[in-house]
Amino acid sequence: MKKIFFSLALTAVSMLAIHGTALGQDYPQKGKPINMIVPFAPGGASDILARLISQKFSEEWGAPVVVQNKPGGDMVIALQSVARADKDGYTIGLTTGSFALNKVVKKDFPVNPVTDLASIGMIGQSPYIMLVHADSPVNSFKELEAVTSDDNNHLNYASCCFGTYFAAEMIKTVTQLNGTHVPYKGSAPALNAMLSNEVDYIIDTTTAAKPFISSGKLKPLMVTSRKRSASLPDVPHLTEAGVPGDFDIGVWYGLVFPAGTPADIVTKANTSLNAVLAMPDVKARIESLDIEVTPSTAETMSARVVSDLQMYADAMKKANLQFGN
Repeated sequence: MKKIFFSLALTAVSMLAIHGTALGQDYPQKGKPINMIVPFAPGGASDILARLISQKFSEEWGAPVVVQNKPGGDMVIALQSVARADKDGYTIGLTTGSFALNKVVKKDFPVNPVTDLASIGMIGQSPYIMLVHADSPVNSFKELEAVTSDDNNHLNYASCCFGTYFAAEMIKTVTQLNGTHVPYKGSAPALNAMLSNEVDYIIDTTTAAKPFISSGKLKPLMVTSRKRSASLPDVPHLTEAGVPGDFDIGVWYGLVFPAGTPADIVTKANTSLNAVLAMPDVKARIESLDIEVTPSTAETMSARVVSDLQMYADAMKKANLQFGN
């Protein structure tokens, strides 16, 4: 499977390289609108990132970059809109690493992130975080592990999405952590369940959880990366918390074109994106969302997609995760 994923990635990159360059020579044209498609509703981190970057692109390119929110179908509606658009650089998609996860867990997911989309570059990333209620007697992951591994205790945990469910189950495969999974449709209901003690622990995004940490309502046990979060420097990472292995899981954001967009257009967009991410006001705004700015080449983002596909496929098989489709 790994060889297949890498072969597909190399094929996609080759297609970009040999595609005609006529469109790219004049890209972007002054005044010609560019659509930026976001697979989530307004107000969330993805939407904020899209509007921040689109504004800077508009200023640099002299062309309006219009954000269009197309939520639904676990990103399908937005990603299909991007994949089916003209390959001329005037349709950009903002995506998260979940598009690789969706492809693995949903057998009928109609968009292939390797063959249907062309990476432009990454924007940033942040780990997930494990939390308990502030009133819980548990103060560390090891303490939680000990409590849940006791057969006399029947604890459950909340997840907001496939990604946080995966994080919890990957941790469970290498530790004695236990707990019955209770899925919720988004961070808000999952965190509300945690606050009302409907569940015993939760894994969510640092962006969603930080206000409840700051207000003293939830207690963080660890972040799901192998280094500490800059915005939560006192919270242990996986290794410090006692979770073995080398996996590192969280959420990341990036931009994509339809597959087959000329390579010189991809290069121009990547150069502009990295220039925007280097702007102090942009960097500060992104970091205020608890997202670490991680500029990259298009090739680096493509490799990350392939790596994620393999990681999720392996984890799904190892943990015997079931998604019902």
